Amino acid sequence: MRLTVTTPRGYLVQIDADEVTAPGVLGEFGVLPGHIPFMSVLKPGVLSYRTKDGAKYLAVGDGILQVARTPDGDKIDVLVNRGEHGKDVDREAAQKALAAADAELARSKAETMSEIQPMQDRRAWAAAQVEAAHRTSAH
Repeated sequence: MRLTVTTPRGYLVQIDADEVTAPGVLGEFGVLPGHIPFMSVLKPGVLSYRTKDGAKYLAVGDGILQVARTPDGDKIDVLVNRGEHGKDVDREAAQKALAAADAELARSKAETMSEIQPMQDRRAWAAAQVEAAHRTSAH
């Protein structure tokens, strides 16, 4: 399967993968060769993929994933608002950002979703970075 992960800054990944696992808004899901075509909305989290060289982990933000069949084979296109390889995450900075986001949410007096959402977004991205870095170092 040809996996392409794209951010507004350009391609993050273009590789042949044997398996992909992604953080869908309705829960984590996996894609194997021959999967039926579909689209899914992604939430911030860890997108993993397996190649002959082993598993790789990416922290990804909000986005979409599309699985398609083409004459050249299965194709998985991922468009996310941000992404980072787990190996490139500054683990200490990500953990500090996560702690700061948790503290901000705990002391917040926000009453509307428009006030709360930016804080939740910062927390979700920091948590994705921490998890991607952790999974990368565990392998």
